[in-house]
Amino acid sequence: MSQKSKDEYVEKMRLRYQSRGREGKSNLLDELFEVCGLSRKHAIKLMNRPLGSTVGRTENHGRKSVYGKPERQVLKVIWLAANQPCGKLLAPMIETWLPHYEKQHGRLGHALRTRLKAISARTVDRLLAPVKASENRKRNSGTKPGTLIKSQIPIRTDNDDIDRPGYIEADTVAHCGNRLEDDFVWTVDLTDVHTQWTECRAVWNKGQYGVVSAIAEIEGVVPFDLLAFDSDNGSEFLNWHLVHYLQQRGEKPAVAFTRSRPYRKNDNAGVEQKNWTHARQLLGYDRLGDPEKLDAINEAYRAWCTLKNFFVPVMKLKEKTRVGAKYRKRYDKPRTPADRMLEWEGISREKAAWIRKQKRELNPFELQEQVELALKQVFACEALDSDAEMTGEEALQAPDSPASRPAASKALTSL
Repeated sequence: MSQKSKDEYVEKMRLRYQSRGREGKSNLLDELFEVCGLSRKHAIKLMNRPLGSTVGRTENHGRKSVYGKPERQVLKVIWLAANQPCGKLLAPMIETWLPHYEKQHGRLGHALRTRLKAISARTVDRLLAPVKASENRKRNSGTKPGTLIKSQIPIRTDNDDIDRPGYIEADTVAHCGNRLEDDFVWTVDLTDVHTQWTECRAVWNKGQYGVVSAIAEIEGVVPFDLLAFDSDNGSEFLNWHLVHYLQQRGEKPAVAFTRSRPYRKNDNAGVEQKNWTHARQLLGYDRLGDPEKLDAINEAYRAWCTLKNFFVPVMKLKEKTRVGAKYRKRYDKPRTPADRMLEWEGISREKAAWIRKQKRELNPFELQEQVELALKQVFACEALDSDAEMTGEEALQAPDSPASRPAASKALTSL
């Protein structure tokens, strides 16, 4: 029975109740208990109310809501710019992002700013619930075993003993659409285990030279020295080119090279989750089959990874215990990879000063705009390629032809 039907039934019973004697009232209360499941004391209170006080009445339980539409509008802008993090990650970001939000969208009132700084993670999730959306897509795997030197590279299965930056997990992401045939763009993804600092670069196919070049570029921008390199069993990593790069480093010390167990993605869980947050959320699952898009994709990656490393906090798993049939997980306090670098006792003064300078001078909303501009170039090239097969007259008549679209903007300068 719905609540509306119960209210109508109680209203009818109230009219009968007030005209009955003691025994009749007792029988009506028993009937209310059987039909509506009301306790006797609650039923007596309802029966003693005035006629017409139940039907059409709305009751607001609990205290009045503190947060509303103004907070939701601000949170939505920050949430979208930060690529839709959960409430536990978004709540500690608000104080850092609010000054940049006010530069872009105008100053907020003191009361609104105070409420936003004091908001909890659960309240953030409740406020953003109407605007959140989920999407499930098909995934492909492009990992092929590198058998030539597989037996010479030791296996590493856990990272519990790592207490400093420099221990890297590596993986690749295929931007192949629904098929793995022919040539297309791959993403090389490197994640530091201790700080969660992540950098991505796009390469054409996953040849050994391109992958090593991407790793070398990433090594030149991260604020720590490489100490160990852990990958899966793909041939893009298990090859002599990468072994020579990691071992023969001149004045730099050699980098320890390890691999995960075959078909055990949890051995590289840190970088596996970054494949989603840093690659898939940026480029999706579409097929990128044009080598001319590489420059624009890498421009997007440079701004995207800078945004993630300096302004988007992450949580690390501290403890995982099994309780019955379920697992209970405990995470540390959300902090950005840059903040985790500053907390490391072994960081040099020069690198610490560089990180603090970047945090002062960078604007997350400007970085997000750079990402959007670069992505427009990527997918504009794809649209132009699909229109190339049309004749001139067909192209002019097409509603989304190149003639009806503005020209793509120039490539962005790197950070």
